[in-house]
Amino acid sequence: MPMRSAIGLDDLRNFYLIAEAGGVSAAQRQFGISKATLSRALSRLEERARGHLFDRVSTGLRLTAAGETLLDVARRATQAGSQADELLRAVTEQPRGTLRVAASALSGQYLLGPVVARLTAEFPKVKAHIEVAGSGPDPLTEDLDVVLRLGRPEEPYLIAKRIVSTPMRLYCGTEFARSNPVDDLSEIVHLPRVCIDVPGVPRDWVLSDDSDSTKLVFDTPPQISVGDPTVALGMIASGAGIAMLPARFGDEQVRGGGVVSILPEFSMGNIEIFAVFPPRRSSIPSVRLLIDYLVEHAQQM
Repeated sequence: MPMRSAIGLDDLRNFYLIAEAGGVSAAQRQFGISKATLSRALSRLEERARGHLFDRVSTGLRLTAAGETLLDVARRATQAGSQADELLRAVTEQPRGTLRVAASALSGQYLLGPVVARLTAEFPKVKAHIEVAGSGPDPLTEDLDVVLRLGRPEEPYLIAKRIVSTPMRLYCGTEFARSNPVDDLSEIVHLPRVCIDVPGVPRDWVLSDDSDSTKLVFDTPPQISVGDPTVALGMIASGAGIAMLPARFGDEQVRGGGVVSILPEFSMGNIEIFAVFPPRRSSIPSVRLLIDYLVEHAQQM
């Protein structure tokens, strides 16, 4: 009797990603793998199981008893594959291979863009894959090498290296500043707000002046909430209201025109941007180099 072929690690990993995302389409959007690849992997596993691994429900897919049985094995196979990739990449002296990074569009433009351009020019065997994400994903779960996040991560199993510390200040569009009382302390707190809805950025704003003698509290419901600072910048440049932004990035926009800093003597304290990565990734040459270059670039900005 011929031996049955072993279940492929890729199939187990794709099954695990489908389970994590809650459906094939959701896994495609979250992890960037084609629906065809995910569906074929699921079909092969269900053929081996001689039954369904998921039940279709109104909210997506739900694991069957057979799927629950397979899930832990699939999780461990996914982690093992990721660890093997890390070990093989770490034994090479020269940076090479795919470097997977996630960042907001704003961090990608001002921090990551110049650094990755330099790194890949100096080391052409490094192929960078950049994922734009408003809120920082978990690099371990999503098999990323480095994630740029606002604020220190709460996950105890991740390493965090501070890249930037910058105050949060108020900005608005040039035309909006001309037609609204942006210098009136009693009126500005009532202007429409564009809020960045990501972890690490408060929904209500409490600002202090340089002497810490005057405080401004912005606690009206936001007119617009967005998941990425770049979108907030686009909104205020079009006249949507005022936004609280990291000064390191906001001042760059002011120099470019279309956006102005308002009440620059007031700030909401410093916010920090961290490079976050799983512990084993720190031994990979391209990851170490990326972190070093990010720190150097941030110091020069």
